[in-house]
Amino acid sequence: MSFELVSLRLQVRPNDLDSLGHVNNATVLEYLETGRWDWLKHHNLQIKQKIVPVVARIEVNYRKVIILEDVIINTKLEAANKTSLYQANFWQSIEIFQEGNPLVAVEARIQLVFIDSTERTLRTLQEFLAGASNSSNFIN
Repeated sequence: MSFELVSLRLQVRPNDLDSLGHVNNATVLEYLETGRWDWLKHHNLQIKQKIVPVVARIEVNYRKVIILEDVIINTKLEAANKTSLYQANFWQSIEIFQEGNPLVAVEARIQLVFIDSTERTLRTLQEFLAGASNSSNFIN
């Protein structure tokens, strides 16, 4: 299965800002999560199923300050992890614009694992994709 990069434009809200007038680091994690949900929706993958993705690790590099402006959240599934069938890695970035030019403000790598919500056991990326593609309930 091949998946393309998905870009989502978001408007920074005033309550996303900290006392210094830039987006709080914890809010950046929410933006990244929103990007991953949009990626799933874009690829018609439903999440209301027995196997669910769970964040196992996040690495975030903060490069530029994000202020009250539009941002673009880019999300891409990296190649399958060769060492483990039970993991998937996403690459994400948040872009800001200065004088019309995009600049990367945040880069992140997110490692997901897949859990059977009933049995509480690990499942593979392929099992998640098969279940998500066949599910009759769509995420909203």
